[in-house]
Order: sequence, then C-alpha cells, then structure tokens
Amino acid sequence: MLISALTVTREGALPRLALAIGDLARQSHAERELVVVHDADAAFHAAVELLARRASLPATVERIASGQTLGELRNRAVSLARGALVAQWDDDDRHHPERLARQAETLAARDASFSFLTEQLHHFPKQGALYWEDWSAEPYPLDFVQGTIVARRERMPAYAPMRRGEDTALCRAIVASGERIARVRDAGWSYVYTYHGDNAFAASHHRAIANAKQLSPARMLAREHVLRARLADYDPPLPDVVVPCGDGVVAIQSAGR
Repeated sequence: MLISALTVTREGALPRLALAIGDLARQSHAERELVVVHDADAAFHAAVELLARRASLPATVERIASGQTLGELRNRAVSLARGALVAQWDDDDRHHPERLARQAETLAARDASFSFLTEQLHHFPKQGALYWEDWSAEPYPLDFVQGTIVARRERMPAYAPMRRGEDTALCRAIVASGERIARVRDAGWSYVYTYHGDNAFAASHHRAIANAKQLSPARMLAREHVLRARLADYDPPLPDVVVPCGDGVVAIQSAGR
C-alpha cells in the first residue's frame, strides 16, 4: 500500500530536510512517495527536487505563495498525496527504517484508520542530550505522540488553519470522529523529535515535555540495549548523545565512529 510522506518546509531547512528525505528512502516499507509543500524561492524548490531524485523517491514538490498557516500548508500536502495512507514527515525529525512498516502493519492488523506511536526520542543536539519519552500517561484518548500520525487519507479530517498547534486540533477531531486508532507501543526508538532552536515552540516547551515524560531510570536501563542497537541503524547516525537517567546518564557514541 502506497504511503505518502507529507513534508511542510521552508527556507533554511535544507540540511535537516536532506536527513528526513534520506530516512524516507531507507524505509523498509517499499511503497512510498514524498510530498513537499514550501513557500521558499525557486532555488530552494530545485534543491528539494534534486534531493528527491538522488534518493530515488517519487516526489511531488509544490511551491506556494507565502503567508499561509502551517495548518493550511498541511492540508495542501494531503490534497497532493496519491497514497491510500499518509504520514506526517516533518523536515526536522529522524526516522528509523522500520517506522512506517510498523505503523502501517499495526494499522492494518487492527483495522484502524489512524496509527500513532506512544513513545518517542527527544533530541537536543546543542546539549548532546536524548530523552526517551512515554506519552501513554497522557489522559486517554490523547495518549500518543501527535506528530507520528499515519492515516488512511480518505479518513483524514482537515487541519485547522493555525500557525502552530494544528496537530493537536487534528487529533482532537480524530478522537471526536470515533474512528479506530492503533497505538504502536515500545517503539520509541523509531522516531526522533528534534529541538534545534528554530522550531514552532520555544525551548521551554520542549524542556517541559522531556522532564515530564522521560522514562524512569529503571525503565530506561531496561531499554538501554535496545536503544543502542536501534540507534546504530540510523544512517547517517545521530551524534554522540547522553540519555539522562536518574542521577546519572547513559552515554551512547555515534555509530559513525
């Protein structure tokens, strides 16, 4: 089943976007396409198309007029998708090669319309810190990572025309619709949410999430071997990181060393 990976991007994001596109090219789920919507200049447009060609990915890249909200841009990306499934694929995140396969398989097995991860890795590159976060403690039914949506395109509600927070509004609409949601557990290693300083939300927002949702020391230590093994699958690898763990840290060297 074809999955359309939907990316909204902008001027200055090309280095991060190249990593996200590379991760899409290495997904074990074979049927996939890239859809990119941006409001940058013609040179940026050509650079995105070149990245897709070099990754051997079928791609639709559309340049639109500036001034539209993030929610409006996301809706345009959905409208351009050809896949029966769509996945949010932001330009500043990293994705393990098995991420799409796991979510698509779980969605199909549970005859669901939407699939989300319940855990994620939260990366702070400037500090060299990485947190494994568990969102399942959030009040049901919003007990999942909102930015990890994989959905049946025909079931997708429209994003609200908001400059930020549009994914939360979308998830509330999904819950209100009564559609079945498949939650993929114990796969936090498959998605890396990155705070780089130019995100929609400020550092305080990201820090609050990491502090509130990081795994307890016992749970983190129980997953240390899994995290080390799965991080080694990323190409290019993440840099050296330390994972806060109680009063200490788990230090993980880059697989590229």
